[in-house]
Parts: sequence; structure tokens; C-alpha cells
Amino acid sequence: SSMELPEWVDIVKTARFKELPPSDADWYYIRAASMARKIYLRQGIGIGGFQKIYGGRQRNGSRPPHFCKSSGAVSRNILQELQKMGIIDVDPKGGRLITSQGRRDLDQVAGTVPAEF
Repeated sequence: SSMELPEWVDIVKTARFKELPPSDADWYYIRAASMARKIYLRQGIGIGGFQKIYGGRQRNGSRPPHFCKSSGAVSRNILQELQKMGIIDVDPKGGRLITSQGRRDLDQVAGTVPAEF
């Protein structure tokens, strides 16, 4: 089961403090893998949590910079796709948790990654 890319994947910024969309063509898959891993490590994390994780410094020109959250739509779409693939599921206590199938998939992938990384 492969991920369905949204039609806006090549024009969207990942946060409102970004000036340009990501330069890497595979950024959507990388972000999805990163989010799957974070749910594996910490169950019950939701869209708001991911907005904080992928947030960063917003530069306001001559005004001082401030922390700012990342896009919620990107996180939400990726979580929905991961759910369709059966890797994660909705946590009744709030947020998302990893399915046993997803745990197996991620362990399998982790086993194939070379050790130098």
C-alpha cells in the first residue's frame, strides 16, 4: 500500500514561517517516515504536537523572531495516509498510536538501514 500524494505537494510550504516550499522532491515521504517514527517512540501524539515539533523560528524582518508552529494540514494529511496504510490508528485518549502491524513494518525497515547512519 503506497502513499497517495496530495495535489498540492509540490507547491506547499511546510510552515507559515518558511519562505519557500521544500527543495527536496521526496520531502513528503521523509516527513511521513519521521512522523511514523515519532509516533512509534511516543504514543498519543496528535496534530498539535507535530505542529510544535516541526515548528521553528519565524523571522519578522526588523522585529524580533518568535517561535511559530508548522502547518497543520501537512501533518493531518500524512497522519490520515499512515492510518489508511494501517501503520497508525487513532488513540481513544487523544492523538495517534502505532498499530502492531505498523510496529512490525517499522522494525523491518529499521533492520534494513545500514549501521553507519
